[in-house]
Amino acid sequence: MYSLRILDTRQFNSVIEMPDVITSVEEAYKLYSSGQAGLFPIILHEFETGKNDTDIKSGHLTGAGIYGLKLLGYNRDNPQRGLPALAGLITLMDIETQQPLGIVDASAVTYMRTGAAGAVGAKTLARKNSKNVVLVGAGVQGRAQLEGLSYALPNLEEIHIVDVMQEAADKMVSEKQPAYPRIKLFGHGFSELQAVMKHADVIVTCTTAREFFIQKDWVRPGTHINAIGVDMPGKQESEPSLVASSKVFADSIAQVVIKGECQWASGDKTLLQENITEIGDVLNGTKEGRTDDDEITLFDSTGMALQDLITAKLALDKAKAQNIDTIVRMAD
Repeated sequence: MYSLRILDTRQFNSVIEMPDVITSVEEAYKLYSSGQAGLFPIILHEFETGKNDTDIKSGHLTGAGIYGLKLLGYNRDNPQRGLPALAGLITLMDIETQQPLGIVDASAVTYMRTGAAGAVGAKTLARKNSKNVVLVGAGVQGRAQLEGLSYALPNLEEIHIVDVMQEAADKMVSEKQPAYPRIKLFGHGFSELQAVMKHADVIVTCTTAREFFIQKDWVRPGTHINAIGVDMPGKQESEPSLVASSKVFADSIAQVVIKGECQWASGDKTLLQENITEIGDVLNGTKEGRTDDDEITLFDSTGMALQDLITAKLALDKAKAQNIDTIVRMAD
């Protein structure tokens, strides 16, 4: 007989804070790029293009003693049904004993680990004096990116939130401004995107777009771009010529050329794989990150199961220590 720990959203959020997840995601990147972690093939399926899909991501972190998978579903219309757009489960296994360690709500983990990924990208690659951020996408992940950036950029003063629906951007500002008193939040409609980018030190894109809206000529020297929203073939947020002319970093080179922002520039051969650097190598000190304040850097974050698994392990360990998880006894 063994015990299986289960964490729902409330339990997960009661034990996890963004700074801890940022540290864990950094560790996942470092283990992956040093060969102490790996990814299994991803399963992607769109039931309705751009509206209803699922993906199964899995992998192992031998350096952390775990492996597992995340099963996640997305339906664009769920909020109108009173349901979350994203939902799923993470199952975690112990490598040494081959026993299940637990099951954790996937939507809560996805929110935190993706916000942490953006934080790692900005912390590692943006200019240290970055003060002005343009955040495109006022959905759930926009809120996660805001939280991550608040820890990653100590000199941050302004975040301009842009959305195709002005009211969504304004709503995010009204909801989140009290939580970030040192940062001034502004809401904008999509028609104002080019204007607000004139002063951006950091640009974050977290949409479901399938045509680029960030144009090369709009991005000033020294800008860092976190490309968060493109995580499946066919999605696109930045002009391919912008990607090709940037200093590009990836969570996984193998993934970004297939389903990340790099898929377009890589596909037309204007960006070669040998010119992409994994962020884990930068964190490990084996390769350089930003070397010039005038460089345009881009972090292509497609999302890896490793981020989910290491975050789930962190939550399960904390919940165990605090005795707040749900325990299920499994029969022989």
